[in-house]
Amino acid sequence: MYLLDGICKVFNGRTIAVRELDLKIRRGEWVALIGPSGAGKTTLFRLLNFTIPPTSGTLLFDGLDNRHLSGRRLREVRRRIGTIYQQHNLVPRLQVVHNVLSGRLGTWPVWQAVRSLIRPVEVDLAADALRQVGIADKLYERTETLSGGQQQRVAIARLLVQDPEVILADEPVSSVDPALAAGIVKLLIELSQTYHKTLLMNLHSVDLALAYFPRVIGLKDGMISFDLPTAAVTDEHLTALYAGSQTEVAGEEIFSRAERSFARSCQPRLTN
Repeated sequence: MYLLDGICKVFNGRTIAVRELDLKIRRGEWVALIGPSGAGKTTLFRLLNFTIPPTSGTLLFDGLDNRHLSGRRLREVRRRIGTIYQQHNLVPRLQVVHNVLSGRLGTWPVWQAVRSLIRPVEVDLAADALRQVGIADKLYERTETLSGGQQQRVAIARLLVQDPEVILADEPVSSVDPALAAGIVKLLIELSQTYHKTLLMNLHSVDLALAYFPRVIGLKDGMISFDLPTAAVTDEHLTALYAGSQTEVAGEEIFSRAERSFARSCQPRLTN
């Protein structure tokens, strides 16, 4: 499904977010990413959903090289990848049905998207998605009236109508009550199992990662600290992962002068 070989991402020519990263994700896997703030997890997800390109290295999705994707082919690949964010990215004033159906925008022509804003189309699809996430009665509610946990379920329903092959969940439970977090993680895993989706989840909670995922990747300073079956993750692994984490600035990691030299070394490979 995914193959990353020597991936490096540098911002502004000197800020290294991901460095020389090798990673393989097989179709249908459930994988949790953990690590301190500023470790590069969100940047990695932005690479995986093709929001940003790597500075250097090879990124393959289902055998397709990111360097050869643009225009229509890039849009087609992006439709196969669904992302859930901690901020939900919903339009608060719209009814829930509209937010859910926005997951269809990648497949609708413009006229149908405009028409659906006036009178929702494919309502049955939205209703079924909301039923699967446990809030079928919220179809015509204004989204801003829902609780944080309910809004996250709307975002998951939107993903269901998109019907991607891969689900990237970037801190999906950080903005909900801890008591609800496990339920949302479990829901995403159950949906992935039912519909045979590949699931990658970025989590601050180590407990949730170890409780629900068979594979855990620890990311620190833009590099993989460990990539192990859950049963093999020890207290020593976790201590090393979170000890002495780097300062985070605007979601990107700031490194030493020597490492800025490494950042410059990535640049020539942009033309490869």
